[in-house]
Amino acid sequence: MKRILSLVLAGALCISAAAGLTACKDNTVTPGGDNATDDPKATAAATPVPIPTGPDIDPSSVDAITETWVATELTFESTKEYASRADRGDTKKMAMAEQAMIILDVTFTCEDGTSLTIPAFWDGENVFKVRFAPTRYGVWTYTTKCDTDDSLNGLTGKVGANTYKGNLDIYKHGFVTVKEGNKYFTYDDGTPFFYLGDTHWSMCSEEIDSPGAAGKKAGLPSHFQYIVDKRVSQGFTVYQSEPIGMKFDLTNGLTIADIKYFKETDRYYQYIAEKGLVHANAQFFFASALTKKNIDDPEYLQLISRYWVARFGAYPVMWTLAQEIDNDFYSERGDQKIYTFKDNPWVKIAEYNHKYDAYSHPLTGHQENAGMTTVTGKGTSKEASGGGISAFFSKEVTEATGHNWWGTQWSPSLNSQGSDAVPKDYWASPKVAINYESRYCYLWTKNFGARAQGWISLLNGFMGYGYGAIDIWFYNSTYNVNEESNDGIEKITPADKRTSWTEAIEFESGYQAGYLRYFMQQIEWWKLVPDFNDKVSFMPSSTETFYTCATIGSDTYVVYFYNKTTATGSVCNMIEGAEYNARWFNPRSCDFVDIGTVKATETSQKGTPAYSAPEKPDAEDWVLILTKK
Repeated sequence: MKRILSLVLAGALCISAAAGLTACKDNTVTPGGDNATDDPKATAAATPVPIPTGPDIDPSSVDAITETWVATELTFESTKEYASRADRGDTKKMAMAEQAMIILDVTFTCEDGTSLTIPAFWDGENVFKVRFAPTRYGVWTYTTKCDTDDSLNGLTGKVGANTYKGNLDIYKHGFVTVKEGNKYFTYDDGTPFFYLGDTHWSMCSEEIDSPGAAGKKAGLPSHFQYIVDKRVSQGFTVYQSEPIGMKFDLTNGLTIADIKYFKETDRYYQYIAEKGLVHANAQFFFASALTKKNIDDPEYLQLISRYWVARFGAYPVMWTLAQEIDNDFYSERGDQKIYTFKDNPWVKIAEYNHKYDAYSHPLTGHQENAGMTTVTGKGTSKEASGGGISAFFSKEVTEATGHNWWGTQWSPSLNSQGSDAVPKDYWASPKVAINYESRYCYLWTKNFGARAQGWISLLNGFMGYGYGAIDIWFYNSTYNVNEESNDGIEKITPADKRTSWTEAIEFESGYQAGYLRYFMQQIEWWKLVPDFNDKVSFMPSSTETFYTCATIGSDTYVVYFYNKTTATGSVCNMIEGAEYNARWFNPRSCDFVDIGTVKATETSQKGTPAYSAPEKPDAEDWVLILTKK
C-alpha cells in the first residue's frame, strides 16, 4: 500500500486571495465580501458564530497541512488485483470497473470531537482518493474503512488544519448552508450569503488551456478562466453549471475510459473553488440522457451518486441534480416518457447525494419553467403534470433527500405589473427560493430585461437569481438562435443571438448584476418582506406604474420601478411622525441620488400614513429607497 498526500487548493488560494472585487464598472465603489462596503456602518450583517482559532500547527506533527474549509487530497493505492470490469451478475446492469464498486470511507475526527465520514473515489488503476475540507481548526486524525480490500482498510494518519488566512469569504466564513428557520442562504458561521449566479450549462466545452478562436481573435489570454475571473470582479458569487460537454459518459457505466475525463473536469471545479465562487452544479449527464436501463439499476445510480459527491463534495458546491427535472422534465409534452412526477428517479438520486454528503451542501432539483412547475402548482398552466406541484414538495421527500431550496425558472413580465401568483407560492414555502434561470441576455431579452428580472426577483421574495448571457450560458449553442424573440419590450434578432462570448462578457447587464448586489449589501436584504401586488406598503399612482416593493417592517422601503414613464406612487404603512432618508438608486450606473428627509404627510387608501414619492428622474428604471432615521 502506498499513501500520497497533497493539497489541491491551498497554493492557488494564496494567489486568488489577492484579487479584489470591483462591482461598479465606472464607479469607485469596490465592495469586498457579502457584507463589505466602503462605509462599515452602512452595512448591517447578522452576527457570525466565532470560529475557533489557534497558533499554526507544527507541520512535522502531521501528515499534511491545509487551512479550514480548503480541500486537501489524500491518495491511497491498493495492492489487490482487480478485473477491468466487474461481473455484476446481470447483463441488464451497467458496466463497471471492479475498482469503481469499492466502498472506501475515511473518517476524520478533530480534537474538539467533530467527526466527518467522507467517501473516497476511484481515480484509475488501483488508485483511490479522498478529498477533505476541514471545518474546524486543529489536528484531525483519520481512519480508513474498506470491507473488501485489506490493503485499504484501517489506515490512519493526521491532517493539520490552520485557520484560513486569505480574503475569500467562502473560506473565511465556511461553506454555504441553510440554517433552520431561514429563507436565505448563510455561510457556516451564520453570515448571510448573497446568491448571484452566472450560467454555464456547457462549462466543460469552454477552453481551459487556450482562449479558443473567439478569444484569440479578441486578444484575450484564456476562455474559461477569463470568464470566471471577470465574473468574480463583477461581484458574482455563484457559478451555475450542467454536465453538457463533459467527455465522460455515465449513461453506460463507470470504467477506466471515464477517469481521464473526470481528471479534466477536476480542473474546472478546482479553478472555480480557487476563485472563491460557490459551484451550483448538476450531476452526471443532461436530464434527457437518463435511460430506462439506468433507472432500473438503482445500485448503479447510488454508486455514481456516491462517486460524484466523493469527487466534488469537498469544494464549495450546491447540488442541482439535472436540467429541469422537477417535476418530471416535461413528461406532459413528451420530452421524456419513462417517468412522471410520481415516480421521478431524480428524487432517489437526491437521497443518495444527501446520504453521502458529509457537508450537507444545499440541494435542489432544477425546476421546469414556472408555467409547468412551482411549489404547489400555483401559477402553472392547465397542462402541467400533476397540477404543477413539485416532486420535492412533501415533508417525507424533503426529509429523505435533504432538499432545502428551490431552483426556480421564472420569467417575470417586463411590460406590465404581472401576476404575483408564482412568487407568492415560493414565499409561502419555508425553503430558500432562488430564481435560478430566467431570460438570457441577447437570447430572450436584452440588457434592460436581464437587469430588471434580477430586481423583480429579489423584491418578490427570491433570495438570489441566476444571470445568463448569450454564448456563455451555452457555448457555441445553436439553440433558438435562428428565430427572432421578443421579451415584451425589445426584439432580439438572429444577428443579436450570434454575439460572441467575448462581447457578451462585457454586457452592461453583467456589471449591473453586481450593482444589485452592492445595493442590497447596504441594507439587511435577508430581512426584506415582499409587498407583492397587495398595495399595503406601496400604492401606484396609475396603471402606468410597474413596480415591485419590499420592506423591512416600517423602517426600510425598497421600490423598483420598471415602467417606461416617470410615474411612481405612494409609500404606505409608514410610522407617523418618523423621519426617513429618501434616495434614488440608479441600477444602470450604481449611483445614489439624494432626495432628502421626508415624512408621511398623507393617508393611504387603507388608512395608513403615506408619502407621495416624486416622479422618477427619467423614464428608465429606478429604485426608490426610504430608511427611517
